[in-house]
Amino acid sequence: MLNRLDYLKLFCSAAKHKTFKDAAIEMNVSPQVVTRCIQELESQLGEILFIRSTRNIQISTFGSQFYEKALETLRMLDDMFSPPTEENPSVRITAPLVICRTFILPIIGKITAEYPDISFDLRPSDTFTNVVEEKIDIGIRVGAYLTNTRFIARTFGKVKHVVVATPTLIERCGIPSTPTDLHHLPTTALLDKNKKQVWPWFFSDHQNLIPARPVFTTDDSETEFDAVCAGIGFGQIAVYTAAPAIKKGLLIPVLQAFEDSGELDLFLYRPQSGPVPARVRLVYDMLVKYFSDPEYFPTTY
Repeated sequence: MLNRLDYLKLFCSAAKHKTFKDAAIEMNVSPQVVTRCIQELESQLGEILFIRSTRNIQISTFGSQFYEKALETLRMLDDMFSPPTEENPSVRITAPLVICRTFILPIIGKITAEYPDISFDLRPSDTFTNVVEEKIDIGIRVGAYLTNTRFIARTFGKVKHVVVATPTLIERCGIPSTPTDLHHLPTTALLDKNKKQVWPWFFSDHQNLIPARPVFTTDDSETEFDAVCAGIGFGQIAVYTAAPAIKKGLLIPVLQAFEDSGELDLFLYRPQSGPVPARVRLVYDMLVKYFSDPEYFPTTY
C-alpha cells in the first residue's frame, strides 16, 4: 500500500521524465501504479496535475506549482535522514561530582587528545537525573543496581567504604574498637541529597550505623573527605576516594575487621533507545576500560 510520501516520489518522477512509463521504470513499479497514484493525488487535491494525450503528458500550471513544493518536501526529508555534515553533537555524561572531577575529567582529556572532533557535555550531579528529559547519553551512579528495562547498565562491582582519620586525630582521640565506639568520637556526616537525610555508615553483616556525634555535616562527598583530611573527625569514605591518601599515610584506616564487603553498586548505564552513535560507543567503551582498571579506579587500599 502506497502512502503520501510514495505519491510525492512517483509524482516528481513523472514530472521529471514527462512519461508515466519512464517514471515507473525509475521507481520500479508498473505504469498502472503510477497512473493510479496520480489519479489519487488529483482526487485529493481537487486539481489536474497532468494534461494527458495519447502520446505524452503535459504538466499543468497547478502541477508545476505542486512539483516545486513536492521537491522541497522531499529535499527536507532527505536532509533529515542524511549523515550530519556539521560537528557531531556533544556526548552528554552525568555522574556524581567526585567521580566527575577525579576520574571522568582525566578520561575526557585522553579522549579529546586522540579524537579532537568529539565534544562533551558533563553534568555532575549527586541526585538521580532523568536521563530521558536531560538527553543524557551515558550515566555513572553509585547505589542499588539499575534494573529499569529502559536502560542498559553494566556494573563494575561493589563500592566499599573505609573508616579513616588523620594520625593526629587518632593520637588525640584513640582508635575505636567497635563501630559503636564512634558514638563517642568526633565524626563527619554526609547528607543524601535524594532522601534529605544522613547516609548511614556501612559495616559487615549488613550492619548500618549513624554516629551520634557528628561535628561536621555536608551534602558533598568531596567536602566531607577534605574535612576528614583536615583532622576534623573520623569519616567513612569510599575506597576509591580514600585509597591515595591512605597509601601516602595521610589517613589511617580503622575498624578494618568490620569493613563492609560493598553495599553499593557502581554502574555505567545508557538509555536503551535504538542505535548507539559511534562517538557515544567510543566514549562508553573508554569509560568501561578505565573504570575496570583497579590501578585507575581503586577498589582496595
